[in-house]
Amino acid sequence: MSELRPLTLDNKKPAVYNSTNRDEIEYDDKTLSIGEMVRLTICMAGLQFTWTVELSYGSPYLKSLGLTPELIALVWLAGPLSGLLIQPLVGAISDRSTSKFGRRRPYIIIGGFLVCLSMAGIAYSKEWAKVYLGMNNSKNDDDDEEINKFAVYIAVFAFYCLDFSLNAVQASCRALILDIPPFYQQETGNAWAGRMMHIGNVIGYFTGFLNLTAVFPMLGNTQLKVLCIIACIIFILSLLITCLSVKEKVYEAVEDDDKPWWHTFVYIYKAFRYLPVPIQRICNVQFFAWMGWFPFLFFSTTWVAEIYAFAHPSEDPNGEDFIYKATRVGSFALLIFSFVSVAAGTILPHLTPSSYLSQNPFTIYNIYTVSHIIFFIIMMTTFFVRTEYHAIAVIASIGIPWAVAMWVPFALVGEFVQKEDVEAIVENTHVRPIENHDIEHESSLAPASSSSSPLAPDEQNEEEVVVEEEEFDAGMILGVHNMYIVFPQFVISLISAGIFKLVNRISANGGGVEIGRDDAVGWVLRFGGVMALVAAVLSCYLIDLRVYRQA
Repeated sequence: MSELRPLTLDNKKPAVYNSTNRDEIEYDDKTLSIGEMVRLTICMAGLQFTWTVELSYGSPYLKSLGLTPELIALVWLAGPLSGLLIQPLVGAISDRSTSKFGRRRPYIIIGGFLVCLSMAGIAYSKEWAKVYLGMNNSKNDDDDEEINKFAVYIAVFAFYCLDFSLNAVQASCRALILDIPPFYQQETGNAWAGRMMHIGNVIGYFTGFLNLTAVFPMLGNTQLKVLCIIACIIFILSLLITCLSVKEKVYEAVEDDDKPWWHTFVYIYKAFRYLPVPIQRICNVQFFAWMGWFPFLFFSTTWVAEIYAFAHPSEDPNGEDFIYKATRVGSFALLIFSFVSVAAGTILPHLTPSSYLSQNPFTIYNIYTVSHIIFFIIMMTTFFVRTEYHAIAVIASIGIPWAVAMWVPFALVGEFVQKEDVEAIVENTHVRPIENHDIEHESSLAPASSSSSPLAPDEQNEEEVVVEEEEFDAGMILGVHNMYIVFPQFVISLISAGIFKLVNRISANGGGVEIGRDDAVGWVLRFGGVMALVAAVLSCYLIDLRVYRQA
């Protein structure tokens, strides 16, 4: 994989690193071994395994409870809401936590407990509904309208709790991975976190593909129940390994902790308004790229199930046997997708040139643009899919652009951050760590002007001078970049609900053969493909930072 060269001075370890706590400037410089990196980041594998359960089984399960596609799209608003609210909130609170167990681990444990409760609420929503209504759980009342109604309420509430608690754990785990390794191992730590997420994907989709009720009949009578129990076990074990293996320093409150609560929101607003131009352009691409990715992530298994129903018209689409078979086909498609993404993520970085002076056409920018075009083309082929085998091929091929999406934009953001750090070293007469009060005044990441070329001093108006005094650290740059990934979830949830309603209305009026075969999900996927094409156009305007990369 292409990696940036470590930033060093006089062949020594990097001299500059960021710290959010001035009392921790004298941070432990111990280099982590591979085993320690694995134990630190294995929590991400458990997290990703749980995410795969929700993403692959969420829509089909909600549909089996009787929710319409429009309502299912609104249920998925839980993702962006939790990402937008919970992650920054938990991050801010844990930053100032003085618990003797550390700043991050208490929130990992509490969030993990809530995740397991939420998974139980989803898998056993009908059983909980029967308990609430005072009915005998042994009776076969699955067709009872009142039971199904309360089961829907419980399942939707549990889905929201699951998203909120998963985001709390994810925010804490990400922060822990930043806290523990020394500065010169930050890139390595995040690389291991990415590997663990890929492993979680493969294990999750492979487990979902198995006939779990036959392998583990003692864990439940449905695929979802068994899968949720297995997910809870893997999730708990991964969190325990991480929490018991790391040692956090106890945070001591400082004077800056007394800043008003609204100060964070002012800082976020300034970051949004005065983002450096290279980062702003990356964020613009990400916004439209994820407008394409979320339809795929949310509805791919539902689409495969609908293709399966179209290819097997003699089967009852509401029968448990059909739902089981269709969901397994979707899980198998995602399993192949995960293998393809791992392979592409391993091969593609080695094709990129190490020097920006190279004539090699496989630059990181060209790969990024082409990946969006590939995504668009694949989404357009959904017009012609007629069998589950064709659907599996479509889902699997998406693994190539997905591997690029998980690599290139984050690498570009990292390159900008590191390039700015190098320039700060050259420009400053001495080097010192960045403290809390530096966030507003002396951080190394100054935003660029609205033009790609610097303005002369006499061309700058008063507002531009103020802008140049507002500078942002690496954490805020990454945080704003993440928000450009979160916001499309809100937009696509509303747009997909509208598409479902429009297509179903046209279908009810007898409009079109293709629409008549219940292809509403297909139209949502194609809309995502169009958004990827917009991202491809915008990616042509990314600013080449002209850095050297080491394979």
